[in-house]
Amino acid sequence: MNVENKLAALGLELPSLEDLYSTNASGAHYISHYAVQHLLYLSGTTPRKGGQPYLPGVVGKDLTLAQGYEAARQAVIPTLAAIKYALGDLDRVQQIVHLLGFVNSAPGFGDQPRVINGAADLLVELFGERGKPTRAAIGCQGLGGNASVEIIVTVLFSGSDVRPPLARDHAVR
Repeated sequence: MNVENKLAALGLELPSLEDLYSTNASGAHYISHYAVQHLLYLSGTTPRKGGQPYLPGVVGKDLTLAQGYEAARQAVIPTLAAIKYALGDLDRVQQIVHLLGFVNSAPGFGDQPRVINGAADLLVELFGERGKPTRAAIGCQGLGGNASVEIIVTVLFSGSDVRPPLARDHAVR
């Protein structure tokens, strides 16, 4: 079963990366991805559902561990959209090399690794052993847009064709 079929079986749908990048309320300047040989570096993504921020807030204060886990799981979806945009096919992913997860954490909250398991578990569900990354889970005070989680992924891919990245360069003052 290919990765997109697995996503559909889980009831998950990839958003259009072009739609995600068509607006940029933050005014941040960055690109969606950058390929170096067969490594694809991806910009950080936060949880979104139905085109809107999903489960914003502080884990351990506004959100439970279970909600943080779900937020991390949803944060993978825009990352997968960027991979699909860049490579044209999620099945070109040979290995999820690294997953870096930031958790907007309340003072004293120490379960960041369990929150980021939401992202790692979904990657393993979709890619099998190829989805098991090296990783880090970091607690922080505050993320852009009051996101509860942000993830950054690096993948090893097959083939050589990679679409040029999309840029978020909208100026907001």
